[in-house]
Amino acid sequence: MKNFYKSVVSILLVAPIYASAAVDLVTNGSFEADLQDNGSWNLYSTLIGWSGAPDVELRNNVAGSAFDGSNFVELDTNSNSSISQLLIGTPGLYQLSFWFSARPGTGSDTNDLSFTLDGSAPVTVLTGVGGGSDHNWQNYSALFNFDGEGLLTFSAAGVSDSLGGSLDMISMTSTIPEPKIVEMILVGFLLLSLTLRCTSKAYFSRNNH
Repeated sequence: MKNFYKSVVSILLVAPIYASAAVDLVTNGSFEADLQDNGSWNLYSTLIGWSGAPDVELRNNVAGSAFDGSNFVELDTNSNSSISQLLIGTPGLYQLSFWFSARPGTGSDTNDLSFTLDGSAPVTVLTGVGGGSDHNWQNYSALFNFDGEGLLTFSAAGVSDSLGGSLDMISMTSTIPEPKIVEMILVGFLLLSLTLRCTSKAYFSRNNH
């Protein structure tokens, strides 16, 4: 009986921890999975998890410092470009978050950055901002009702001159409990309730004789 109680208590204690853990749908959101020499940059048609159109500029702490880790991307390569990733997950409410900045030492007309999610109208998050001596990273965060599959795309939207805004630490997270975890919690409570009832009946039965 003691072992049974320990099992039920373990379920009740551990399950909420897993239930509240955020599930991130974005692969390689900080671009650290791609190897880029320190202080260098290059153009790529794809990065791990991402597709460029036509390509994407990966930088390792050059022309500005990364927000997270060492790598970040610029989307105005030889001309305005974009990156996309197909997100797949359980339908529900998700939080999209990313960090962006004007490129250091640039004018206010070249850094515009926009994104679309699952075919939505483009949202411009950086417009009319010039760059200083280093990145001035800012965060964008918003909630979206996600139907389980959709394309996330970031695009350069300023003057197409090979100089553009920077992007780093992208995530698409849900804190909604996973169905299996919810089931585990409910089963744990049910077993505990039944056990307490049986124990109470046995106790009253012994004391009434």
